Amino acid sequence: MTAALTALVESRVAAVAAKDVETLVAQYAEDVTLFDALGPLRDTGRDVERNRLRAWFGGYRTAIDLRIRDLEVVAGGDAGFAHFVFQVRGTMTDGTEVDMAVRATIGFRRGEDGWKIVHEHSSVPLTPSGTPAG
Repeated sequence: MTAALTALVESRVAAVAAKDVETLVAQYAEDVTLFDALGPLRDTGRDVERNRLRAWFGGYRTAIDLRIRDLEVVAGGDAGFAHFVFQVRGTMTDGTEVDMAVRATIGFRRGEDGWKIVHEHSSVPLTPSGTPAG
């Protein structure tokens, strides 16, 4: 069970590098709840995630280098979760170089169509002054 969820999380690296929105969106439940580091604090729905991914990918002129570290997965029955840190690197369309760490927690539910993401929370560590931390 945890191997399937680990593989699902790790498959996101190649999909992000390829800017493959539909492969990523297929991982989400229709009613997914999203807490994103950028944009609205809370949102719901697979179509919201599709639009968010299109905007994110469209902001980069280079491929997005995504690296996952400290991945931990727990699953039991028809529910599971993963938490990890991912490093994002690339060049934005305006020339800004991005190299940032993001924390993520994903909640999964297993249904007739397999494991789907039902909850995703991403956040950027901040220093006491409110600026992003390394």
